[in-house]
Amino acid sequence: MGPSGSGKTTLLDILADRICSDTIKGDILINGATRNTNIFRAVSSYVAQEDSLLGSFTVLETLVMAARLTMPSSVPGLTVTKRVQSIIDEMGLRVCENTMVGDVFHKGISGGQKRRLSIGIEMLSDPSIILLDEPTSGIDSASTFNVIKLISRLSKEGRTVVGTIHQPSSLVYEMFTNVVILTAGQTVYFGPRTKIISHFASLGYNCRQHQDPAEYFIDLANTDFEGHGDIVQLINGYASSAVAVRILNAIHADATGNHAIKSMLLTTPSPLQQFLVLLHRNLLNNVRNPGIYWVRLVTYTTLSSMVGTMYLSSNPKIVATDIVMLITYVNIYLVFLSIAVLPFFIEQRAVFLRERTNSGLNVGSYVLANFLGAIPGIFLIALSSTLLVGCLAGLNSYGVFLLVVFLSLVAAENLMHLISAVVPEFIIGMALGAAIFGWFILVMGLFVPAHAMPVYWRWSHHLGFLSYSFEALIFNQFGDDSTPAGLAVRAKYIPDTVHIGRDVAVLAGNAVAFELLFGLILYKFHTGRR
Repeated sequence: MGPSGSGKTTLLDILADRICSDTIKGDILINGATRNTNIFRAVSSYVAQEDSLLGSFTVLETLVMAARLTMPSSVPGLTVTKRVQSIIDEMGLRVCENTMVGDVFHKGISGGQKRRLSIGIEMLSDPSIILLDEPTSGIDSASTFNVIKLISRLSKEGRTVVGTIHQPSSLVYEMFTNVVILTAGQTVYFGPRTKIISHFASLGYNCRQHQDPAEYFIDLANTDFEGHGDIVQLINGYASSAVAVRILNAIHADATGNHAIKSMLLTTPSPLQQFLVLLHRNLLNNVRNPGIYWVRLVTYTTLSSMVGTMYLSSNPKIVATDIVMLITYVNIYLVFLSIAVLPFFIEQRAVFLRERTNSGLNVGSYVLANFLGAIPGIFLIALSSTLLVGCLAGLNSYGVFLLVVFLSLVAAENLMHLISAVVPEFIIGMALGAAIFGWFILVMGLFVPAHAMPVYWRWSHHLGFLSYSFEALIFNQFGDDSTPAGLAVRAKYIPDTVHIGRDVAVLAGNAVAFELLFGLILYKFHTGRR
């Protein structure tokens, strides 16, 4: 416990091996032996302050998929089912097992049920050590009591449970076994809850009979406001107290004792099983979450209908330069609206981080499942949009038109994957995505043809994938047009070396490159450590 900024979360992250800093000093012992990272990961689980859950799945589905991503491939399906059902009963989730977790599109379970579900996910591996960061954050008092009651029961089953909490109620406080109070990174008290009142009384700080002890002691340690205690006295008073001596003696006894530690590693499913589970989950999520593809599909279809009817092939007033504008608009708006999916990718990133940290999720399996899981939705968008525009406007070679638009959308989607791994917030990501697309649109060859572009900007024309889709679509429409207007368009926008096969290959290469960079950034920087 402790006031805001006292170091609660930092201490918990150090214990959980989530901070990689050369400035950390001291030892972390498990059963008296120096912590081994692999053994620690095998026996522990960490429940973060925020619930990282996918809202389009039920409680039961969430636990089943988490179990299949956590338990080794050798565990029989019946065992997995029994474990999930046991967790549902232990966490008190039976009443909502078939209810969606909930998001902006689905009404879901309560905040307290989400907390219990988050704890339940980490209990699937039956950890001996559970670390919880603010497990009662953002939930009401009744839910707080039930969550802490559940955590207390887990500790009584023989597990080591360490959690941070900001301001517990008196009922919640009474369930604690040992208490640590921090202020500015210093220990004010560490020992049994039953000894804390007498300890502070010995320093001259008496908690009144009907006063909430937790609130009183946290206020003493809070240097942000007047009325706090003498911090130096509190720190020194604890360091020289009998409570501190007993704690230090217990630590010393553990460190010098002969404790046999069983060598164990975190056992996880095979990368193939993880890939299959993730692919299934992604496909279901893409179907159930309207914001990922369905909203865009409606938007694309509506705009494509408008564009197609505006450029009807039966309209004799439509000339070659108008078709260039049509192709440009289709090329731009289909790609640009990919930005709308960025918030959902960032939401999924939080789930990935939890699963990688606690369950040893394979990054390659995750990236490949993301890539393949997006293909059906992207193809449906490309198919519906190009059918409407191509048929109504009478464009040439529909197959090539569909292929180029589809690959442009895949490249744009994978670029959003990459951006989601780089930016901390989706607002920044949307601004960055808009800036990149704006840059690619400017240099793709419409406003200033590539051959007329200044040398110092020509490199960016070759860098942007929209340049290749624009070139391929223009050539697909006007490559065989021998009319004066068609020849003029080709002379202005299409270089002599154009080749649709090359453009298609470059678009596919961009899509793959963006996804590989996405995976590399996840692997190197999204490790759960800071």
